[in-house]
Amino acid sequence: MEVLLIRHGEASWDAKSDMERQLTSRGEVQVAAARDWLAAEGWQPDQVWVSPYRRAQQTADIVSADWRVRRRSIASLSPDASLNELETLLETFSGERLILVGHNPLLSNAVGQWHQGAPASYWGLQPASMALLQAEVIAAGTAELKWLRHFPNYDHNGR
Repeated sequence: MEVLLIRHGEASWDAKSDMERQLTSRGEVQVAAARDWLAAEGWQPDQVWVSPYRRAQQTADIVSADWRVRRRSIASLSPDASLNELETLLETFSGERLILVGHNPLLSNAVGQWHQGAPASYWGLQPASMALLQAEVIAAGTAELKWLRHFPNYDHNGR
């Protein structure tokens, strides 16, 4: 199984609550760059699981705009969710490729825990970063990190 972790793009702090924070225009460009890179690689998931937070939903909208895949809103992908709860939920996935769209610290903790030989002090995914992990079963120390891509420096000019 391949699990692609995508952290939401840059988000505004101008919101009534953390859950309502939206992507900035720069965040939209970052996520579009990630989507374009995935398209060029020909990588497409069987399902997309996304945090219920607005910025993650917007990220999933952009990334999956050209795909006809099942999408689920998953509370276990919210910023402070339990990694153990997410691992239990992953046991229900029966496809080959899954995208998880969410937040830090959860996603960075997932890379640090699931990746074979990851340093205990993994530094984390930046906005719009993606990490592809591959394993038979997702659990502590079982996954191979296939690649890690960052798009935080993209601006409106595509640089």
